[in-house]
Amino acid sequence: MKKLSLLLLSIAVAVSATAGVKSMGNAYRPLDKASHKTSIKAPSRVDLITEQPEGTLVAYTRGGEFLTSSFYGYDTDYQMGRVKVVYAPDGKTVYIQDPLCYAEGTGTWVVGELSDDGLYISVPLGQYVSYNEEYDYGLMLAWGTTDVVEFEDEDGVFYWLDFYPDDRMEEALYAIDPATGTITLVGSEGSVENPYPTNCVATGLAGVWSDDGTIATIEWNSTWTVRGDAVPAVPANPEVTEFFDSGSEEGYTRLDFNINLLDVDGNPLDADCLTYSIFTDNDQLFTFDYDTYGSNNGFDTDVTEIPYGYSGYDFYLRRVYFYRTNTGDNPLFNWRIGMQLNYTVDGITNKSDIVYIEVYPHTAVNEMNAGKTVTDVSYYNVAGQRVAQPNGLTIQVTTYSDGSTATTKVIK
Repeated sequence: MKKLSLLLLSIAVAVSATAGVKSMGNAYRPLDKASHKTSIKAPSRVDLITEQPEGTLVAYTRGGEFLTSSFYGYDTDYQMGRVKVVYAPDGKTVYIQDPLCYAEGTGTWVVGELSDDGLYISVPLGQYVSYNEEYDYGLMLAWGTTDVVEFEDEDGVFYWLDFYPDDRMEEALYAIDPATGTITLVGSEGSVENPYPTNCVATGLAGVWSDDGTIATIEWNSTWTVRGDAVPAVPANPEVTEFFDSGSEEGYTRLDFNINLLDVDGNPLDADCLTYSIFTDNDQLFTFDYDTYGSNNGFDTDVTEIPYGYSGYDFYLRRVYFYRTNTGDNPLFNWRIGMQLNYTVDGITNKSDIVYIEVYPHTAVNEMNAGKTVTDVSYYNVAGQRVAQPNGLTIQVTTYSDGSTATTKVIK
């Protein structure tokens, strides 16, 4: 099935209690309609605000909890990421970019209103945060409650996630702490600490599909904290979760990952300063070349660093597609694929480790190097200086007779 360029969101279905499926909001929504529907009514007009409105911009770090629902199941987790708010010159209108954690990366803005005393922001429901014109549906804001129904048949116990929209609610309300500027969603409740599946029971701001009312996500205890100035830091390692290769050269090969916006000490990062790079096999940097990726993704040159949250035809918050497969004569990689985070502040760039997922047996690399002879083994410290012998964390570079190299980390 051809992927949709809308974003990465999906439908609610039953899931086995023992399936252990973890969906972080990056599964594409199938075109098939869900059997379960709600009474959500979509607006007749779809007005997406994609350009930053005029006004004072304040950046926030996102906190709270959320649930994601996909074709493969549902899962709860803690919110992380960024929120941007523009306070318009009229002193009344407020614009919020990416109000849903699950949909961060769409880059669209919804409109709200600041109360006369400046202590509350009201955001009308029914606004779209993404829309696909080709298939005529989108993700829109709603308010409601989830519930979990238990079933049992000859295959065992399984659970169904229900969503009940609150038709009395016309807007989501956020409270502003005048002392700290912290913004908190009012009236939501739930807890990811509860045992499964009761941790999936929550009331809060939801994202639902406009064509059939099925739920993609719900958020509660949302808290947005004013983000300070960015300072140089070392980003915590990303999590590389899955590689899928359908054997197609048309963009079906994909890598899934999670990026927690924290440094190695647990402090929040400024997402605007963060990029990621893809590596294969022996730490070979992958280039998204202009000829292949440029027209679909807005590139004007070859690219090796992708900004966090960049959304394009092949790039999403937690997924990237490749126009390469491992089944042909020019494989994407032979052994493993991974990613590294780059954090640049005031001209200083710090990097995470390269985190790999091993897709094929390591022997594939051994076979690839079979028949070669080692011509040189060199060592480098973390500052990139060549050293005589490994000492502490050291990078070993092995050079073969055909000019190829293999890089490994050595700790002594």
